[in-house]
Amino acid sequence: MNFSEIKKFYPQKMFLVQGEEVMFDSLLKEIKNIEPLVHSLSVPRFTVDHARNISQFISEGNGKERFFVVFFSFFSIEAANILLKNIEEPDLYTTIIFITPYPYTIPQTIRSRVFLLQNTREILDLENLSYTDSVNFVKNELSSESEEDAATRKAKAIIFLDSLEKKFRKNSEKISVIYEAKHMLFKANIPSKYVIDYTISCIF
Repeated sequence: MNFSEIKKFYPQKMFLVQGEEVMFDSLLKEIKNIEPLVHSLSVPRFTVDHARNISQFISEGNGKERFFVVFFSFFSIEAANILLKNIEEPDLYTTIIFITPYPYTIPQTIRSRVFLLQNTREILDLENLSYTDSVNFVKNELSSESEEDAATRKAKAIIFLDSLEKKFRKNSEKISVIYEAKHMLFKANIPSKYVIDYTISCIF
């Protein structure tokens, strides 16, 4: 995926790209080579202050094509509320590209208003994994709870549940367990490790 393709085929002004930090670096370099007005931001958490900076950037438009490229892992709900008006009524000359490994952890108010471009590489493919491999994978991913914040663990849990949903899409009993697990993560705010342990015990 490169910026020339994005600019050629998609008229939208707000993009959400599923990708890693290396994609952020390469895309930023490409845009800077062809456009003079480019701002960038790479942070673990996209917060209220970052949202205000982008809103100010948009409001200072001067009729020239401008770009803001952002990489993050976690997007706060408060930041989403601040950016909502800018995303609903995008500036004609300002393009914003959000890049994250975890697009489905972004508040729905944002995801429903931007154009999602998914990386062609699957983040996780469990189609051919055995019971042991599947369990080992997710337990390894969630084992370092003391070293990661809750948002990062939750993002990994969601990716795992999405992959299970794809793997067992024809099994209604297991799909109901997966939906229950997602409800536990989003609504009940139960710790991700507990949710995954519960899911594994029910499915495998």
